[in-house]
Amino acid sequence: MRQSSQYGPSCPSESRQAARFARGDKRGAAAIVGLFALALAGCMDVPVPDPLVRYVAFGDSSTAGPSDRDYADVLREMLAEPPEAFANEGSGGETAADGLERLRFLLDNRIYPNAHTLLYWEGGAQVVDFIGEVDPLLLLSPDSTGYPFSNQLAQLLNDIQGQVEAAIETAQNAGLAVYVATYYMIPPFILPCERLFLDLILPLQANNGNAYIARLNERLRQAAANRSAILVDVAAIEGLSADPGNFFDCNHLSTEGNQIVAERFFEVVNP
Repeated sequence: MRQSSQYGPSCPSESRQAARFARGDKRGAAAIVGLFALALAGCMDVPVPDPLVRYVAFGDSSTAGPSDRDYADVLREMLAEPPEAFANEGSGGETAADGLERLRFLLDNRIYPNAHTLLYWEGGAQVVDFIGEVDPLLLLSPDSTGYPFSNQLAQLLNDIQGQVEAAIETAQNAGLAVYVATYYMIPPFILPCERLFLDLILPLQANNGNAYIARLNERLRQAAANRSAILVDVAAIEGLSADPGNFFDCNHLSTEGNQIVAERFFEVVNP
Protein backbone atom coordinates (compact mmCIF):
# COMPACT_ATOMS: atom_id res chain seq x y z
CA MET A 1 0.00 0.00 0.00
CA ARG A 2 1.29 3.42 -0.92
CA GLN A 3 1.95 5.57 2.13
CA SER A 4 0.76 9.11 2.66
CA SER A 5 2.45 12.03 0.90
CA GLN A 6 2.43 14.92 3.36
CA TYR A 7 3.84 18.35 3.89
CA GLY A 8 7.03 18.10 5.89
CA PRO A 9 7.28 20.00 9.18
CA SER A 10 10.35 22.09 8.44
CA CYS A 11 8.88 24.90 6.32
CA PRO A 12 5.11 24.57 5.99
CA SER A 13 4.51 28.08 4.69
CA GLU A 14 6.78 27.56 1.69
CA SER A 15 5.39 24.11 0.91
CA ARG A 16 1.80 25.31 1.10
CA GLN A 17 2.58 28.31 -1.07
CA ALA A 18 4.12 26.03 -3.69
CA ALA A 19 1.17 23.66 -3.41
CA ARG A 20 -1.27 26.49 -4.01
CA PHE A 21 0.77 27.59 -7.02
CA ALA A 22 0.68 24.05 -8.35
CA ARG A 23 -3.10 24.10 -8.08
CA GLY A 24 -3.50 26.66 -10.85
CA ASP A 25 -5.94 26.32 -13.72
CA LYS A 26 -3.24 24.87 -15.97
CA ARG A 27 -2.57 21.36 -14.74
CA GLY A 28 0.48 20.86 -16.90
CA ALA A 29 3.32 23.35 -16.55
CA ALA A 30 2.03 25.00 -13.40
CA ALA A 31 1.70 21.68 -11.61
CA ILE A 32 5.19 20.59 -12.62
CA VAL A 33 6.76 23.89 -11.54
CA GLY A 34 4.85 23.69 -8.26
CA LEU A 35 6.09 20.19 -7.56
CA PHE A 36 9.69 21.20 -8.25
CA ALA A 37 9.26 24.18 -5.94
CA LEU A 38 8.16 21.82 -3.19
CA ALA A 39 11.17 19.61 -3.75
CA LEU A 40 13.60 22.53 -3.75
CA ALA A 41 12.01 23.85 -0.55
CA GLY A 42 13.12 20.63 1.12
CA CYS A 43 9.97 20.42 3.24
CA MET A 44 7.82 17.92 1.39
CA ASP A 45 8.22 14.43 0.08
CA VAL A 46 6.97 15.23 -3.40
CA PRO A 47 4.34 12.68 -4.45
CA VAL A 48 4.90 10.95 -7.74
CA PRO A 49 1.80 10.20 -9.83
CA ASP A 50 0.72 6.61 -9.35
CA PRO A 51 -1.67 5.24 -12.00
CA LEU A 52 -2.08 1.92 -10.17
CA VAL A 53 -4.00 3.33 -7.21
CA ARG A 54 -7.76 2.76 -7.27
CA TYR A 55 -8.71 3.46 -3.65
CA VAL A 56 -7.53 6.44 -1.61
CA ALA A 57 -7.99 6.19 2.17
CA PHE A 58 -7.86 9.81 3.30
CA GLY A 59 -8.06 11.30 6.77
CA ASP A 60 -6.38 11.89 10.10
CA SER A 61 -4.91 9.32 12.50
CA SER A 62 -8.11 7.28 12.26
CA THR A 63 -6.74 6.34 8.82
CA ALA A 64 -3.02 6.22 9.61
CA GLY A 65 -2.81 5.47 13.30
CA PRO A 66 -0.25 3.96 15.65
CA SER A 67 -1.45 0.35 15.32
CA ASP A 68 0.41 -2.24 13.29
CA ARG A 69 -2.48 -2.45 10.82
CA ASP A 70 -4.89 0.31 9.85
CA TYR A 71 -8.42 -0.36 8.65
CA ALA A 72 -7.34 0.31 5.06
CA ASP A 73 -4.80 -2.53 5.23
CA VAL A 74 -7.51 -4.97 6.25
CA LEU A 75 -10.07 -3.60 3.81
CA ARG A 76 -7.68 -4.01 0.90
CA GLU A 77 -7.26 -7.68 1.71
CA MET A 78 -11.01 -8.17 2.10
CA LEU A 79 -11.54 -6.62 -1.34
CA ALA A 80 -8.82 -8.89 -2.75
CA GLU A 81 -6.95 -5.89 -4.13
CA PRO A 82 -3.15 -5.83 -4.58
CA PRO A 83 -1.12 -3.49 -2.35
CA GLU A 84 -0.52 -1.06 -5.18
CA ALA A 85 -4.28 -0.48 -5.60
CA PHE A 86 -4.59 1.30 -2.23
CA ALA A 87 -3.04 4.59 -1.09
CA ASN A 88 -3.08 5.44 2.60
CA GLU A 89 -3.30 9.22 2.75
CA GLY A 90 -3.79 9.45 6.50
CA SER A 91 -2.14 12.36 8.32
CA GLY A 92 -2.22 12.34 12.12
CA GLY A 93 -3.67 15.45 13.75
CA GLU A 94 -4.79 16.96 10.46
CA THR A 95 -7.87 19.19 10.51
CA ALA A 96 -10.61 19.02 7.91
CA ALA A 97 -9.49 22.44 6.68
CA ASP A 98 -5.90 21.32 6.09
CA GLY A 99 -7.17 18.04 4.69
CA LEU A 100 -9.28 19.90 2.14
CA GLU A 101 -6.19 21.76 0.94
CA ARG A 102 -4.19 18.54 0.74
CA LEU A 103 -6.97 16.68 -1.07
CA ARG A 104 -7.25 19.44 -3.65
CA PHE A 105 -3.51 19.27 -4.21
CA LEU A 106 -3.61 15.50 -4.79
CA LEU A 107 -6.56 15.69 -7.15
CA ASP A 108 -5.59 18.81 -9.07
CA ASN A 109 -2.13 17.38 -9.71
CA ARG A 110 -3.57 13.99 -10.64
CA ILE A 111 -1.40 12.09 -8.20
CA TYR A 112 -3.83 9.18 -8.43
CA PRO A 113 -5.23 9.64 -11.95
CA ASN A 114 -7.06 6.30 -12.05
CA ALA A 115 -8.51 6.29 -8.55
CA HIS A 116 -12.25 5.71 -8.41
CA THR A 117 -12.95 5.64 -4.64
CA LEU A 118 -12.23 8.04 -1.78
CA LEU A 119 -12.58 6.69 1.76
CA TYR A 120 -12.85 9.90 3.79
CA TRP A 121 -12.49 10.03 7.58
CA GLU A 122 -11.71 13.47 8.96
CA GLY A 123 -12.95 16.24 11.26
CA GLY A 124 -12.12 14.80 14.66
CA ALA A 125 -8.81 16.63 15.12
CA GLN A 126 -10.55 20.01 15.28
CA VAL A 127 -12.82 18.79 18.05
CA VAL A 128 -9.84 17.44 19.99
CA ASP A 129 -8.05 20.79 19.61
CA PHE A 130 -11.18 22.63 20.74
CA ILE A 131 -11.46 20.52 23.89
CA GLY A 132 -7.78 21.16 24.61
CA GLU A 133 -8.41 24.90 24.45
CA VAL A 134 -11.64 25.24 26.44
CA ASP A 135 -11.69 22.21 28.76
CA PRO A 136 -8.36 20.36 28.81
CA LEU A 137 -9.45 18.16 31.72
CA LEU A 138 -12.68 17.14 29.97
CA LEU A 139 -14.76 17.99 33.01
CA LEU A 140 -17.65 19.47 31.03
CA SER A 141 -20.20 17.96 28.68
CA PRO A 142 -21.74 20.01 25.86
CA ASP A 143 -25.01 18.29 26.77
CA SER A 144 -25.01 19.83 30.25
CA THR A 145 -27.29 22.72 31.15
CA GLY A 146 -25.29 25.91 31.21
CA TYR A 147 -22.41 24.59 29.11
CA PRO A 148 -20.45 27.84 28.58
CA PHE A 149 -19.03 27.19 25.10
CA SER A 150 -22.18 26.33 23.14
CA ASN A 151 -21.82 29.12 20.59
CA GLN A 152 -18.16 28.42 19.96
CA LEU A 153 -18.81 24.71 19.55
CA ALA A 154 -21.69 25.33 17.16
CA GLN A 155 -19.48 27.55 15.01
CA LEU A 156 -16.72 24.94 15.02
CA LEU A 157 -19.12 22.22 13.91
CA ASN A 158 -20.50 24.50 11.18
CA ASP A 159 -16.95 25.02 9.91
CA ILE A 160 -16.16 21.31 9.98
CA GLN A 161 -19.33 20.39 8.15
CA GLY A 162 -18.63 22.99 5.47
CA GLN A 163 -15.07 21.73 5.03
CA VAL A 164 -16.22 18.11 4.80
CA GLU A 165 -18.86 19.00 2.23
CA ALA A 166 -16.24 20.88 0.21
CA ALA A 167 -13.95 17.83 0.31
CA ILE A 168 -16.77 15.57 -0.85
CA GLU A 169 -17.64 17.92 -3.68
CA THR A 170 -13.99 18.21 -4.71
CA ALA A 171 -13.61 14.44 -4.94
CA GLN A 172 -16.93 13.94 -6.71
CA ASN A 173 -16.01 16.57 -9.29
CA ALA A 174 -12.85 14.55 -9.91
CA GLY A 175 -14.98 11.49 -10.64
CA LEU A 176 -14.52 9.61 -7.36
CA ALA A 177 -17.17 7.81 -5.36
CA VAL A 178 -16.96 9.20 -1.81
CA TYR A 179 -17.50 7.26 1.41
CA VAL A 180 -17.67 9.31 4.62
CA ALA A 181 -17.04 7.68 8.00
CA THR A 182 -18.29 8.71 11.43
CA TYR A 183 -16.12 8.41 14.54
CA TYR A 184 -16.24 5.65 17.15
CA MET A 185 -17.02 6.46 20.75
CA ILE A 186 -14.35 6.54 23.46
CA PRO A 187 -14.59 3.37 25.56
CA PRO A 188 -15.60 3.90 29.23
CA PHE A 189 -12.37 2.48 30.62
CA ILE A 190 -9.12 3.87 32.02
CA LEU A 191 -6.88 4.06 28.96
CA PRO A 192 -3.68 5.86 27.95
CA CYS A 193 -4.52 9.31 26.59
CA GLU A 194 -1.56 11.59 25.98
CA ARG A 195 -3.71 14.68 25.41
CA LEU A 196 -5.08 14.60 28.97
CA PHE A 197 -3.69 15.25 32.44
CA LEU A 198 -1.65 12.27 33.72
CA ASP A 199 -1.80 10.82 30.18
CA LEU A 200 -4.91 8.85 31.15
CA ILE A 201 -8.64 9.11 30.51
CA LEU A 202 -11.25 8.20 33.11
CA PRO A 203 -14.80 6.95 32.44
CA LEU A 204 -16.37 10.32 33.33
CA GLN A 205 -14.04 12.10 30.92
CA ALA A 206 -14.83 9.51 28.25
CA ASN A 207 -18.54 10.17 28.65
CA ASN A 208 -17.98 13.91 28.27
CA GLY A 209 -15.80 13.36 25.23
CA ASN A 210 -18.44 11.16 23.64
CA ALA A 211 -20.95 14.01 23.83
CA TYR A 212 -18.64 15.98 21.53
CA ILE A 213 -18.16 13.01 19.22
CA ALA A 214 -21.91 12.48 18.94
CA ARG A 215 -22.36 16.06 17.78
CA LEU A 216 -19.53 15.77 15.29
CA ASN A 217 -21.00 12.55 13.90
CA GLU A 218 -24.35 14.21 13.30
CA ARG A 219 -22.59 16.85 11.21
CA LEU A 220 -20.71 14.18 9.26
CA ARG A 221 -24.00 12.41 8.54
CA GLN A 222 -25.54 15.68 7.40
CA ALA A 223 -22.56 16.46 5.18
CA ALA A 224 -22.74 13.04 3.52
CA ALA A 225 -26.49 13.40 2.95
CA ASN A 226 -26.21 16.96 1.63
CA ARG A 227 -23.59 15.93 -0.94
CA SER A 228 -25.00 12.47 -1.77
CA ALA A 229 -21.91 10.72 -0.43
CA ILE A 230 -22.12 7.21 0.98
CA LEU A 231 -22.09 6.97 4.77
CA VAL A 232 -19.97 4.44 6.65
CA ASP A 233 -21.46 4.75 10.13
CA VAL A 234 -18.58 3.50 12.26
CA ALA A 235 -20.25 4.98 15.34
CA ALA A 236 -23.12 2.53 14.90
CA ILE A 237 -20.94 -0.60 15.09
CA GLU A 238 -22.33 -2.55 18.00
CA GLY A 239 -19.80 -3.47 20.66
CA LEU A 240 -16.79 -1.68 19.17
CA SER A 241 -16.35 0.62 22.17
CA ALA A 242 -17.39 -2.00 24.71
CA ASP A 243 -14.08 -3.85 24.51
CA PRO A 244 -10.88 -2.02 25.55
CA GLY A 245 -8.94 -4.52 23.47
CA ASN A 246 -10.22 -2.74 20.37
CA PHE A 247 -8.27 0.38 21.31
CA PHE A 248 -4.60 1.28 21.16
CA ASP A 249 -5.26 4.28 23.43
CA CYS A 250 -8.20 6.57 24.15
CA ASN A 251 -8.67 7.78 20.58
CA HIS A 252 -6.90 5.25 18.33
CA LEU A 253 -7.97 1.77 17.40
CA SER A 254 -5.87 -1.33 17.91
CA THR A 255 -5.31 -3.88 15.17
CA GLU A 256 -8.41 -5.70 16.42
CA GLY A 257 -10.47 -2.52 16.33
CA ASN A 258 -9.31 -1.71 12.82
CA GLN A 259 -10.37 -5.20 11.75
CA ILE A 260 -13.91 -4.49 12.97
CA VAL A 261 -14.02 -1.11 11.25
CA ALA A 262 -12.71 -2.61 8.01
CA GLU A 263 -15.58 -5.08 8.08
CA ARG A 264 -18.07 -2.21 8.26
CA PHE A 265 -16.33 -0.45 5.35
CA PHE A 266 -16.42 -3.69 3.39
CA GLU A 267 -20.17 -4.09 3.96
CA VAL A 268 -20.75 -0.64 2.48
CA VAL A 269 -18.11 -0.54 -0.25
CA ASN A 270 -18.78 -4.08 -1.48
CA PRO A 271 -22.42 -4.79 -0.56
